[in-house]
Amino acid sequence: QRESYKDQIESLVDAVANGDLVLNEDFSLLYKLKFDTGGEEPVKELKFKPRVNIGTLQRSLEGVKTADADGRITAYIAALTGQPKGVIKALDTADYSIPQSIVVFFL
Repeated sequence: QRESYKDQIESLVDAVANGDLVLNEDFSLLYKLKFDTGGEEPVKELKFKPRVNIGTLQRSLEGVKTADADGRITAYIAALTGQPKGVIKALDTADYSIPQSIVVFFL
C-alpha cells in the first residue's frame, strides 16, 4: 500500500524537511502557505485536525457529485481544516499539492 502512495509520501516528507509542514504535539498538521489567499482576511496557513467525524465530512461534501474527484478533495480539505470551501478554492496552485497529498494519504 505504501507503494501506491509513494508520490504523496515524498511530497509530505519534502514539505516537512523544508519546514512548510509541521506535526504539532496534538498530532494536528500545520501547513504554511507559500502564498496567502488574499482578500480582507487572508489565510496564511492551514491547520489540519488529527481527526474528523463523519457528520463534518458529510456536510462538507453536500452538493459535490460522486464523480467529481477535485470537488471531493476540496471538500475533504475543508472538513479537515475547518475552512470554507471557498478559501480552499482560493489556494494558489503552488499551495494545493500538500493539502491534496494529506487528504489522499490520510483518508
